Amino acid sequence: MQRLQLLNNPMESLSEEIIFTILDYLDSASSKSFSATSKSFHSLESRHRKTLKLLHPDSLPAALRRYRRIRCLDFTNCPSADDGVISAAAEAYYATLRSVDLSRSRLFTHAALSLLAEKCGRLVELDLSNATELRDAAAAVAEARNLEKLWMGRCRLVSDIGIGCIAVGCKKLKLLSLKWCVRITDLGAGLLANKYTLLCALGPKSKSVSSRLKSQNDPLFWHIP
Repeated sequence: MQRLQLLNNPMESLSEEIIFTILDYLDSASSKSFSATSKSFHSLESRHRKTLKLLHPDSLPAALRRYRRIRCLDFTNCPSADDGVISAAAEAYYATLRSVDLSRSRLFTHAALSLLAEKCGRLVELDLSNATELRDAAAAVAEARNLEKLWMGRCRLVSDIGIGCIAVGCKKLKLLSLKWCVRITDLGAGLLANKYTLLCALGPKSKSVSSRLKSQNDPLFWHIP
């Protein structure tokens, strides 16, 4: 009987590791089709999912219950994500989360950033681009000690003070985007140059950061006007 069941459903004979490898090659639409095939496939897809792209804050509770191993959180299709949404995600995925994209969100504050940085010790990528109302409180991300890539394009209210705090706290930073951060001066450029020897910096409006970092013989720096 057991052999007959295996013949009827060959997938039952595959290990979870092999199925996860197969899922790695499927696009989003195919993964959804796989998940809808049966309860066992639904469970397998839930355990395999590493990226979550939230569409609406109301869908977060169900997503938190279903997906337990999320590494990348994408809020680009959820501009209404506020402190409550981000905090709930940080609490749920503190052990696995490595990347968060908030580049389209407008309603979060430094409180959510502080909790995200404090709770998620494995966080290595954070996109805060277009947070035009975010002031130097953005320095809360300095608590993310393992952060390697930080995008802050168009964070126009962030000044040298905020950048200085980030430079002190995020010692592993390798990429920093400061496009259109118009309040950063030579002082901020000097802080970056003194703290980092391997940094790919993108921006800002002038060549001050470029010249100061290049003066440190930094081989991994590109200035993009």
